Amino acid sequence: MFLHAPLRCILLTALLLLGCGLPLDASSEEKTQLNQAARSSNVTSPEFVEVGVWPTVIYNLDVHSNTFYMTAYVWFIWKGDIDPSETAELVNNVESWGLTKVRTYPKPITFPDGRKYQCLRIEGRFFQPFSLKRFPLEHHTLTLSMEDNTYTVDKILYRLDQKNSGIDPGINIPGWSVKSWSGLAGIHHYPSNLGDQTVGTNGTDYGSITFKIEVTRPVNFFLWKMLLPVLIILLACWTALLLHPSQLASRAAMTGTALLTTVFMQQGYTSNLPEVNYLVLMDKIYVVVYLLIIISLVQVVIQGGLDKKHQLDDYEKAQFMDKVSVAIQAVIFLISLWMICATTH
Repeated sequence: MFLHAPLRCILLTALLLLGCGLPLDASSEEKTQLNQAARSSNVTSPEFVEVGVWPTVIYNLDVHSNTFYMTAYVWFIWKGDIDPSETAELVNNVESWGLTKVRTYPKPITFPDGRKYQCLRIEGRFFQPFSLKRFPLEHHTLTLSMEDNTYTVDKILYRLDQKNSGIDPGINIPGWSVKSWSGLAGIHHYPSNLGDQTVGTNGTDYGSITFKIEVTRPVNFFLWKMLLPVLIILLACWTALLLHPSQLASRAAMTGTALLTTVFMQQGYTSNLPEVNYLVLMDKIYVVVYLLIIISLVQVVIQGGLDKKHQLDDYEKAQFMDKVSVAIQAVIFLISLWMICATTH
């Protein structure tokens, strides 16, 4: 059956176009989808690296220099061709010349599932800013920060090996109690390309791992070595107020000695602390103690000046006022102690 003339013309034109190798018109939407598919075929996903940390020794925690020493095992598990154990950097290490890295295996080993493994035993000195606002009840976070120093996040990303990481049960830091640990994988953003034009001009991102250990001072240190001497001084000062008002010399000597002893005791513990621009918790307690001792001293002096005018009834009133003063000062000290401990962070 013969085709109509117009239809034959259309078919002939199409065959001529195909024969000449000319493409038929495609919509702009189809062209865009093809371009996107081509671009996505060239994009590579980053290599995910599992990083585990296991500290075994922590020592020489120094609040003066804001440093501590740590020995730990750090391991890497990955699948790609890049060996992350070669390019991992301990960011908060402060003595690169004293940092040691010992590999468990000369070359990474391969697990049955195809993943690779390498473990490092590291030992070095690390920086950690310490806040002493709650001294001697402060707690600190000892941090081990690690990131890749060569490959950006488009090539390497870290994941914490939460299951196998932890702290060794044998860790013992003299003067401190180890409470807990935590770890976090993240991205460290540098607002600069560090001069490397190959990574772009708007900044660079590197995979990072932060491993934290919480340590605190034992409460017994505060109760027996810091608070008990203060209580003894206050009791000696208050005992002076319980003496007969006519014994001016003894009363003045006891309160004056309490004031001087307090000064020397405060100098004793501040000499072991670095210079800070704020009052620590113990400083605030000593401020209250100074005020109470000065109040007692002023009371003794005033009553001593009126001693010649005292009669029998006047002595009884003075003794009553001294007892009331002791009771009020004790309440003030306890309330102040509670408020200082509760509000100092």
